[in-house]
Amino acid sequence: MADVLLIFPAIRQVGPRFPYPSLALAAYLMDKGREVRMLDANVEDLSAVDPLDYRVVGLSTITGPQVAGALEAAAFVRARAPETLIVWGGIHPSITPHQTIRHPLVDVVARAEGERTLLRIVEALDVGGPLREVPGLTLLEEGRVVDAPDVEFMDINELPLLPYELLRKDRYIHFSGKPSRVYLESSRGCPHDCGFCYNLAVQKRTWRAKTAQRTVDEMRHVVESLGPDEIWFLDDNMSTSRKRMAGIARLLIERDVKVGWTTGSRFDYALKYDTDYLGLLKESGCFAMGFGGESGSQRVLDRVCKGTSPEMMKAAARLYHEVGISLNSNFMLGFPGETDSDIEATLGIVDELKSLGGRDFIAGVTVYTPFPGTPMYAEALAAGFEEPGSLEGWGTYQYNSVRNLPWLKGKRRRLEETVTLMARFGFQFESYQGPGVLEGRRFMALVHRFLCASARFRWRHKVFALPLEWMLVGYLLEKLGFGEH
Repeated sequence: MADVLLIFPAIRQVGPRFPYPSLALAAYLMDKGREVRMLDANVEDLSAVDPLDYRVVGLSTITGPQVAGALEAAAFVRARAPETLIVWGGIHPSITPHQTIRHPLVDVVARAEGERTLLRIVEALDVGGPLREVPGLTLLEEGRVVDAPDVEFMDINELPLLPYELLRKDRYIHFSGKPSRVYLESSRGCPHDCGFCYNLAVQKRTWRAKTAQRTVDEMRHVVESLGPDEIWFLDDNMSTSRKRMAGIARLLIERDVKVGWTTGSRFDYALKYDTDYLGLLKESGCFAMGFGGESGSQRVLDRVCKGTSPEMMKAAARLYHEVGISLNSNFMLGFPGETDSDIEATLGIVDELKSLGGRDFIAGVTVYTPFPGTPMYAEALAAGFEEPGSLEGWGTYQYNSVRNLPWLKGKRRRLEETVTLMARFGFQFESYQGPGVLEGRRFMALVHRFLCASARFRWRHKVFALPLEWMLVGYLLEKLGFGEH
């Protein structure tokens, strides 16, 4: 009997999500000599494996529709292998461990960082030891919830390289699309406390990074073994240390690692950037950096503890345009207590940044999504947000949906829903080619082109009344059950 089956649960969206969490767990377990099989339910049928062949099944899930995929996978395992231990981990079980553990399809919850916890579970099973002594676990004993002490954070420099051979690479647009890309992680956590972010609950505002040398070693390994056009970093906040970022850039140049790469930063960090620093990043292959703008209103930025300002955003847009690195920034509408003038400020800052950054600036607009464990969650509950009372309820929870925000009414609700739907269709571009998944699908490509044109027209003229085409898009997305609009 093998040790562990890792299932990355299905989530409805356009194109499969890259199963990084499961790959990272598999890498660690395999490095410790454990036999591991990984199945991504987004590209493989659950029937491709027999859970009777495994002692432990691990499920990693974020909050939202992936929870429904995890429940489906857990039911599949329980029906065929009732004695196999089902371990739930990932962001959602980590921030709702007591609700999660009470579900009959959950045997134990692995909170926060899962590599060592999952290994210790297997080691405990080897000797028949009690699971309650495994750090990081939540379990039930005679109907009572028991929390083992938190697991200590790892030195992530000790993590092995990812076993990409476990993936069905032909099933992912990440590998087959142009440009092709691979996802990497060079750090975990973030030292900031934005009110809408999970980081405080799971990472405890702790930032841990791989060294510049280790990061470049991993990038070079990926380039030599997979040959991607681009590497996208998944870090919560890769740019926390400017010194480390500069070191990564210099090593990429010195070692002649030819690959484009992109990551994220913060607008307050950008105050300390100059053309020499950004020029170094660009020379090393950095073609874009993402920022959380969140709002054009200073009042809202202060309320969500962002620590930035619209003036910082404008300065960054000018600087990045001068250097020629794309600046991508996401904004949110729908915060509790947001006013009409706050919304106008957010729509206005997008236009201002576009005028300053030209083709080097790309904006996204979403609506605030309340997540448990975040600093603003209590405020959302007080404003009328109804928390799902079960795992099944969380499995139907949609991101970026005005339906989560009962304080939005009438015209404001329609405006925010229309704007956030439009943002997915390139209103900020003069031309937009659409996702690679539409290649060869002529009708869908034509529909996509029409929606892009509609989005650009409506945004340019700020015409959001009677958005019949966008009402239809929203209805179809809801009926199809896509996890991300």
